[in-house]
Amino acid sequence: MVTAGSPSDNGGMIHDTPVTPIRLDTIVHRFRARAAGQPRRTAMRHVVNGGWTTISWADYATAVEQAAVGLIGLGVRPGDRVGLLASNRPEWHIADLAIMSAGAVTVPVYPTSSSSQVEYVLANSDARVCFVDDTEQLAKVLLHLPNLPALERIVSFSDAAGLDRAGLLITLGDLRAGAGETTPLDARVDALSPDDLATLVYTSGTTGPPKGVCLTHRNITWTLDSVDSMLHVGPDDRLLSYLPLSHIAERATSHFGVIQAGGETWFARSLATVADDLRACRPTIFMAVPRVWQKLHDVIIDELDELPLHLGGRLDRLITADTDPSRPRRSASGLATHAAAFAVNQTIGRAVRRKLGLDQARLLVSAAAPIHPDLVRWFHGIGLPIAEVYGQTEDCGPATINPPDAIRIGSVGRAIPGLEIRVASDGELLVRGGSVCSGYFEMPDATAELIDDAGWLTTGDLGRIDGDGYIWLTGRKKDLIINSAGKNIAPSEIEARLSMEKLVGQAVVIGDGRLYLTALLTLDADAAAEWAEHHGASDDIADLIHDARIRDEIDAAVGRVNHEHAPVEQIKYWRLLPTPLTVEGGELTPTYKVKRAVVAERYADLVETMYVT
Repeated sequence: MVTAGSPSDNGGMIHDTPVTPIRLDTIVHRFRARAAGQPRRTAMRHVVNGGWTTISWADYATAVEQAAVGLIGLGVRPGDRVGLLASNRPEWHIADLAIMSAGAVTVPVYPTSSSSQVEYVLANSDARVCFVDDTEQLAKVLLHLPNLPALERIVSFSDAAGLDRAGLLITLGDLRAGAGETTPLDARVDALSPDDLATLVYTSGTTGPPKGVCLTHRNITWTLDSVDSMLHVGPDDRLLSYLPLSHIAERATSHFGVIQAGGETWFARSLATVADDLRACRPTIFMAVPRVWQKLHDVIIDELDELPLHLGGRLDRLITADTDPSRPRRSASGLATHAAAFAVNQTIGRAVRRKLGLDQARLLVSAAAPIHPDLVRWFHGIGLPIAEVYGQTEDCGPATINPPDAIRIGSVGRAIPGLEIRVASDGELLVRGGSVCSGYFEMPDATAELIDDAGWLTTGDLGRIDGDGYIWLTGRKKDLIINSAGKNIAPSEIEARLSMEKLVGQAVVIGDGRLYLTALLTLDADAAAEWAEHHGASDDIADLIHDARIRDEIDAAVGRVNHEHAPVEQIKYWRLLPTPLTVEGGELTPTYKVKRAVVAERYADLVETMYVT
């Protein structure tokens, strides 16, 4: 429903259908109600000794209660911050809910963080207690203990007593076993208010130090109610948890979302086992970042290429042809293509979906970064309709969603019900509603820049709103390249398209203040190894980047991408990097966003070789 004029490509504002009035409760209250309402149903599954083990909602609730009582026994007070440094596993969910049940505030820390990054988050939040899942994470905390004066206890999911030199360590088992009376816990839960701070989620820090986003219980429950009114997730749904729970997207989906819906969360053993775990779980809802979708595409293409008589290539073209909006469906050729594509969907597509473990998926989501529309069209062609969503930590995750029954490829969908989105005069998207955070932790100036007096959140993203309320992103405000002629160029779409080329792993477009665009590229490790084996070359990336044959193929790939873009958007020169961009190396954020300033500085000499006159 549009209530503030008709939005157009030049701007406008969307007031979507209001959600049902929000109940005065918290995520803790909802968890308790869910566990009480279906105690014997399975809440979580994880692998123990090689087999999938179930945890019921009743056992889940007992573990949360015991851990929360244990935290109160350690002296944790309402409003205290408690760190959570662990990979995805049942104990993550248990610790998170225990912290909030005790009235405290969960501070997730990415398990891929360096020890100095861990120190920064724990020190900035004044965390009094920190949960860790193994000795590697414990060591990161212990390394900086002198700089963490507020930290009084470390709770480990496993036994690591041998590393404890300061007497701070207690295991989660001991924390639960030492739990006393539940009366103090009940009083804490009863005292919880929707406007209490539930969690501090630190931003990725692409342009500076991470900032703690203050999300209240109301932010969480409002978002859950809004999304639920649009997607209708239920107790029979299954989700595979493998993206970092430290990020609000995964946490809002496979953790808070399952509390809301009553379904099951399956925990992948690791990123390396996601393919196998998908086939075991057969999720009904699956969320992935663009890089994962690209990898799944490449696996399928490799198998199609093995079909006889070049059938694979013809199938690949047929898959994408039927999703081409320019092809007239009612023409003879259009009807023939549609019929052939339908046959492919019912045969090859069905087999592919089952092989991937996505044959029961009814909701497929791409999030966290831009995904190229051509990749989305390809998956639509094999019966896997990806719905792109958009949002940020500052508005508790999703701000827009493509309706599953009305996906517009290339857009990020419509505003979630109850959320307002408008376009500022400079093209920046502004958001207002119940999901918008209360600001950055102890950073009043940054908070004032983030949210204006009228409650509008500045997203930092540029976009437009069409006449039907769909949002189309056009770039990141701080990532815009302004060339020497004053032309504005958004690099994200070019980078996404380059990364679709099989041999290209990552792409960073350069050109701010320059006459033309260049690119720093990395080789995709798997594709490069396969290429090396086929061509009898060394599989060492450091050697491959100098191989004239693979460089010719990369040059052809860049040429294909250039052909699809205007002259000002074309890559004139490129260079291959000897190593991939990584989180550990500091070039990527924990959510795999490129830290452009870091990359540009680190490879400044290499960049300059592309601008020598």
